[in-house]
Amino acid sequence: MTEVAYPSGLPSGQGFVRLREFRDCLQPREVLRWREASVDGLCFHSAEARAGNLFFAIKGNKNDGALYAQQAVARGAIAVVAEEPLPVPVPVFVVANAREALADAARYYYRDPSRALSVIGVTGTNGKTTTAHLIRSCLQADRRQVGLLGTIAYEFGGRRIPASNTTPDPVRLHGYLREMADRFASACVMEVSSHSLDQDRVRGVRFATALFTNLTQDHLDYHGTMANYCAAKARLFATLQPGAAAVINRDDVAGTAMAEELGRGVRILWYGLSPDADVRAENVRLGPDGTRFTMVMPNGRVELFLRLVGLHNVYNALGAAAAALSLGASELTVASALEDARGVPGRLEQVDAPAGIGNRIRTFVDYAHTPDALEKVCATLAELAEGRLHVVFGCGGDRDRTKRAPMAAAVARHADSAFLTSDNPRSEDPEAILDDMAPGLAGAEGEWFRVVDRAEAIRAAIAHAQPGDTVLIAGKGHETYQISKDSVVPFDDRIEAARALAAREAGWLHR
Repeated sequence: MTEVAYPSGLPSGQGFVRLREFRDCLQPREVLRWREASVDGLCFHSAEARAGNLFFAIKGNKNDGALYAQQAVARGAIAVVAEEPLPVPVPVFVVANAREALADAARYYYRDPSRALSVIGVTGTNGKTTTAHLIRSCLQADRRQVGLLGTIAYEFGGRRIPASNTTPDPVRLHGYLREMADRFASACVMEVSSHSLDQDRVRGVRFATALFTNLTQDHLDYHGTMANYCAAKARLFATLQPGAAAVINRDDVAGTAMAEELGRGVRILWYGLSPDADVRAENVRLGPDGTRFTMVMPNGRVELFLRLVGLHNVYNALGAAAAALSLGASELTVASALEDARGVPGRLEQVDAPAGIGNRIRTFVDYAHTPDALEKVCATLAELAEGRLHVVFGCGGDRDRTKRAPMAAAVARHADSAFLTSDNPRSEDPEAILDDMAPGLAGAEGEWFRVVDRAEAIRAAIAHAQPGDTVLIAGKGHETYQISKDSVVPFDDRIEAARALAAREAGWLHR
């Protein structure tokens, strides 16, 4: 079942909390126009304020919530938390950091829910979504009720809420954790983005296990440098308390930085292909329909067939296994769960094709939108393809421009033909984005084409392919929309690819 989240979290269900309790919790440096009141909910967007809410004036990259405090009060907010005195006719708590105050208040309001659950945080550039889903599968196989908060959706207690962010804001986050705890979930697997760590969205969450996948170039438009990006990821590991576990990729050089942040009493489980890893893979045999390998764990080894394609998914499976083991799942249960696991939507997801020639053109949709992710998925498919590899990809607008040429270069190293196209251009000119990508194709041996319209690019790639060839449509994965300027229109790579395959089968699509 799919539901729309309440504007700023869940309907409270917490009963009224006295304003003085928040005063004691937040310890503001100044209180203006004090009077007691009853708080029913927290909010930080003025348009979402409701009667009885406590409004937090957050300073963002584009807007300052202080400018909207009056609007929030007009909609019923009974007090405001801000970083400076504001001229509103309700109590104002002046604090040093409104983001931190929001997280602290949400933790208090929802009664510190992460203490009632085993929360597993998964961070890294690539692989978070697949790893999180695999951890959930392992824990469910261990007969546990498990919530999931991630890039695709927030899922718990029979609810499925489309995700607005990889990691939700503190109000939603603590509210969802409280609902999980109240519905007797024992664990929650959460993707933890670098933005959420930098913005204190997960402040106050008690993590039982933190997992690091890898670190490659991404989000430099936000973090500025790779050092800053790495430091943001490492903040997750600095929060771990004695008794928690850190699950770290032994084969990624940034893993050392994560380990250096650990305090006393935190266990480390290393995973990877390294012989020094606690959970590792040996004798890896890649195939077009899955991967066979020997998984070595602390107490034994097992021959495993993973239905996910590519070496990167071996790493995802190893990390998931180590995380589940850190929470007490048995090795046999973990191995069985991984063998039963199916792919995640939009992660090397094969598009169903009609019988006939279309069925002999293997077409995949993948979320890869960084140089490293594209490198891995293209290398995997190039190795497994019977014939040629054709790649449709773009780069998002208003995001890190420095990764555009490297993304194109990653494709050029493996693809026989590349179709440069749009991928959520947002406010940028799509042609200008393609101009930034083009230098990465310098010296490419294969063919390449500029097709700004993404649907047309997908049709062109499938028309260009021959029986036995493979087509990869990269960048959007599970997304069902396209963002351009101020509009968001329905768009699904899987649907467009299926239409193109059907059109080719019917003889309507020609090279």
